[in-house]
Amino acid sequence: MPHWLLLSLIALVAWGITGNTQKLSTNCVSTQFSFLGFALAFIPVALITVALFPVSLALPRDVLALGVLSGVLNGFGALTGFAAFEKGAKSAVAVPVMYLYPLITVVLAYVFLNEHISPAHWGGIVLAPIAAWLLSAD
Repeated sequence: MPHWLLLSLIALVAWGITGNTQKLSTNCVSTQFSFLGFALAFIPVALITVALFPVSLALPRDVLALGVLSGVLNGFGALTGFAAFEKGAKSAVAVPVMYLYPLITVVLAYVFLNEHISPAHWGGIVLAPIAAWLLSAD
């Protein structure tokens, strides 16, 4: 198994569990408090990462800006996801919709990064929203 695939599967499991832990937290506390806990959890992960894999902060400004923008967008997505759960969304309904974000990634990679999208990939792009709809149907 390629190393990237193993890492991707670990991310899949972690994010799959996250959809339920986020819903559970907003059943008990506010969106803001849930998001604060989410944000604070990144600190030990970041510290462990830097300890195990030292990084140089001597990066071009545009690269650093992209990293910061990625964090801001991730945080905004998490915050609005917590808010959806607090407003009553079921995790079985909201998570399939929220986790369609790779479709946006694929289309943007095609447009801005000139990445090739095969007919099978386009088929997946069309079928994924249908799958999310079917998963979320009551």
